[in-house]
Amino acid sequence: MAAHWRPESDIRVIGIDLAALPKNPTGICIVKEKNTELFTVHEDDEILAVIKKEKPQIVAIDAPLMGEVRVREADRQLKKYGAMPPTMPSMRQLVERAKQLVKRINCSVIEVFPTATAKILGVYSKNWRKMAEKLDIEAKSKHELDAYLAAYTAYLYLHGKAKEVGEKEKIVIPEESPHPKDF
Repeated sequence: MAAHWRPESDIRVIGIDLAALPKNPTGICIVKEKNTELFTVHEDDEILAVIKKEKPQIVAIDAPLMGEVRVREADRQLKKYGAMPPTMPSMRQLVERAKQLVKRINCSVIEVFPTATAKILGVYSKNWRKMAEKLDIEAKSKHELDAYLAAYTAYLYLHGKAKEVGEKEKIVIPEESPHPKDF
């Protein structure tokens, strides 16, 4: 995979690597007008303010988006990429935070799994800095890197180069070989 993508000017997406608790960092990636911006926030109101200001076509969130905590078909299918079951105690907090946040977002929202995206695209490394280098981005943390991968997954989704995995509650991942021309 080549360096970081150059989206066309009419694309506006936001990727979020949501932390389970507001005291922990949440990575944000805004993609608009051929620019990519990475930063970190903490509070839900900060996340919502970014979404309100940017008015994205779609928001991609790295967090289980579900009503009740359970293992879904999508979780089973993505286990091969390292997906953790939402029934783990730390994941339960993330599910609850995501559920409350999504209720307040006024645009399309998809659930994504950045680790699967990185593995499918062939850039995965246990060292997030190496992945950022492969992608030619300046992420200050793994959270910002995952937000970038979330935004890229949303970009692929808007261009029909991603698929939904699961049954009722779906997780979006890239097609096995997306090879977008502008990446």
